[in-house]
Amino acid sequence: MQSFIEFATQNLDTPNEDIIFSNLSLRLATDLIGDAAFGVNFGLSKPHSVCESMKSANNVNGGGGSGCGSGGDEVSDFINQHIYSTTQLKMDLSGSFSIILGLLAPILQEPFRQILKRIPGTMDWKIERTNRKLSGRLDEIVKKRMEEKNRTSKNFLSLILNARESRTVSENVFSPDYISAVTYEHLLAGSATTSFTLSSIVYLVAGHPDVEKKLLYEIDGFGPHDLTPTAQYLHQSFPYLDQVIKETMRFYTVSPLVARETSNEVEIGGYLLPKVEVPLEAW
Repeated sequence: MQSFIEFATQNLDTPNEDIIFSNLSLRLATDLIGDAAFGVNFGLSKPHSVCESMKSANNVNGGGGSGCGSGGDEVSDFINQHIYSTTQLKMDLSGSFSIILGLLAPILQEPFRQILKRIPGTMDWKIERTNRKLSGRLDEIVKKRMEEKNRTSKNFLSLILNARESRTVSENVFSPDYISAVTYEHLLAGSATTSFTLSSIVYLVAGHPDVEKKLLYEIDGFGPHDLTPTAQYLHQSFPYLDQVIKETMRFYTVSPLVARETSNEVEIGGYLLPKVEVPLEAW
């Protein structure tokens, strides 16, 4: 984590240049989770990559730009599609109409989404196109990683593929479609939630100077600037920071409701959850 943070925070004090923190946190989280999920450093956190990565992401839906100067390979195309898809998840009038409608009348969201995604120019249509491109790019990444003979075991995708090939799990369970879906879920769930929470923390703390002063006092009192905190230090030495993070998550919940479907019948707390057959195309 430390190396990604150092990259992301270089040259932040550039005069006459505003920093959009939500974009910065999204790139930071995407790099971090991308390394854990795919074993690939997307390089979005490097200095001076802010405008370039966002411009290439915004041009994706227009058919131009293959992304970040990498020659249009499947990894850079995928990450540009991911950035575009994530930044379009808005709750204002520029966002998807079906998502906004779903907040007011949930039962109408899916019928309207099915209709609007077929109408060129609508945000639902753009999101549908982007999701299809994402799926295709991700399938290419998984296929390429499956063909590698000496893959590492330090990332989520390689661990799944190694387990699949070692016959410790059924190949029917870890099908290529399932691997693509669960790997992207790992990236999306980690990067979007982390960046949203970081941005919310900065927004709330900026409006409460007393909280900011106490928070900085605790962080600066940890030790020299070149001392990197371990997981144990983060857990034990920053009680006020922990409270600020949890209070922020209470104010702004990333996902108020996450639906899950069981592949096998299971009983939790006396409640029986039936098995649900999920069609392959649902992934």
